[in-house]
Amino acid sequence: MKKVFYLFVLVMILCGSALTAAPAYKVLVLTERGGQHGGFTDSALQWLQGQSKDLNFEFTEINNTRAVNEKYLAQFQLIIQLDYPPYTWTKDAEKAFIRYIDEGQGGWIGFHHATLLGEFDGYPLWHWFSDFMGGIRFQNYIAAKADATVRVENTQHPVMKGVNPSFVIPDDEWYTFDKNPRPNVQVLAHVDEASYNPPSNIKMGDHPVVWVNHYKAARNVYFLMGHSQKLFDSKAFKTMFANAIEWTLSGDTKTVQYTARYARAPRFKALIYYSEHVEEAHRQFAEQGVEFFRRLNYGNGFQMEVTKTLATYPYEKLREYDVVVMLNNSPSGPAEREAFQQYMENGGGWVGFHAAAYNDKNTRWPWFVDFLGGGVFFCNNWPPQPAKLTIDDPAHPVTKNLPGSFIAPESEWYQWNPSPRKNPDVDVLLSLSPDNYPIGIKDVVSSGDFPIVWTNKKYRMIYLNMGHGDDEFTDATQKLLFVNAFRWIVSQDKSGDPFKIEKQINK
Repeated sequence: MKKVFYLFVLVMILCGSALTAAPAYKVLVLTERGGQHGGFTDSALQWLQGQSKDLNFEFTEINNTRAVNEKYLAQFQLIIQLDYPPYTWTKDAEKAFIRYIDEGQGGWIGFHHATLLGEFDGYPLWHWFSDFMGGIRFQNYIAAKADATVRVENTQHPVMKGVNPSFVIPDDEWYTFDKNPRPNVQVLAHVDEASYNPPSNIKMGDHPVVWVNHYKAARNVYFLMGHSQKLFDSKAFKTMFANAIEWTLSGDTKTVQYTARYARAPRFKALIYYSEHVEEAHRQFAEQGVEFFRRLNYGNGFQMEVTKTLATYPYEKLREYDVVVMLNNSPSGPAEREAFQQYMENGGGWVGFHAAAYNDKNTRWPWFVDFLGGGVFFCNNWPPQPAKLTIDDPAHPVTKNLPGSFIAPESEWYQWNPSPRKNPDVDVLLSLSPDNYPIGIKDVVSSGDFPIVWTNKKYRMIYLNMGHGDDEFTDATQKLLFVNAFRWIVSQDKSGDPFKIEKQINK
């Protein structure tokens, strides 16, 4: 009898251990309590309590980011940003969160207030988070809360499993943004703005409300909805929320990270900058240059943004780009110059054409002169004319498949003093052939060293002297040179190691 009793006790202990086993997942819920979103937050936490049993997770609620760092986030498989805004974060929390998302350490679900992006309560715009959400900035919201019909676009996505193709979301606040996130995210659903009840004249036209950023390693989903506790009377909303939890938790983060990194290796970010306040020939080149890079991006091989000002690109935003292409101008104001210098010194990439490198005694930017290899503008031929160029470094990737010499389309060719070639950190790739001398009619260049394309090996940069007028993209050889130069810069990571991303994946 004793043996039977002991066996019974052992079975009960084992059963009790199984019943009290730790949940499979740990979830961090970042909330804002009280205020206009208090009812939604309270209802969401109550709903999560029931879901935690069904989906076998436990959650920890925090109301600020003071405790958040990389070690703290490492214990969680999912972060739910429950109406918490993208500001007031500590710097350690921002850094840890960026790494968590970019490296696929877990999943993320965000609601409503998570896209309150801009300058609020004395805090600056968090540029990384804006890019994470599709490059958007909060612009407005409709005057009154409204019911509205949401239409599903991707019925096959796991977040939309069991959700009707259209459904009504009650009594919510509908944000609008300065631009549509659609080009940079995968939209799962949009709101039908004609269905607002009561009606509103504040509209975006195309208005996504549920999306994922499929270029991030972490599984993630954002819901614009999240203002009213009435959302938990909506079967569709609760189904999407539960699906999102299950989807973000069920992924093999290593597989997700591998797939995302490999898939987004070519999805680098390029910022194309030019100015309209320049001479006509430089403006013509820049406009054709923008179209040239747009054509390179057919198939959306990379993320491309075009700007006519650098004033809105502090270092915190500039560092999110893998390469900055300057078509006809360089940073001018102190803040722009400081941001660009910091960007380059921290591994940023630069492709500069023609006037983007122009500097003289009035430039007063010593760092930029050193960045270019020490040369200052000395003279140029005039008028623009074709010229014979010769290859200095045939083994370099930028000169791959180029002939030993070729005739480049007409341009205004800058000569520099001292020649960048005298700098041991400079690798001159192409030069103006002495066969051209004398070159010019009004302004004649008769002699001297004349580098045309070079790189300062201390930075991830390349300069190309071409960029004057509307003939620069008429020659196949020169266009191949431009493609090679652009590809060479973006094929390196910020440490300057070519194809380091691919090496890490293959390892």
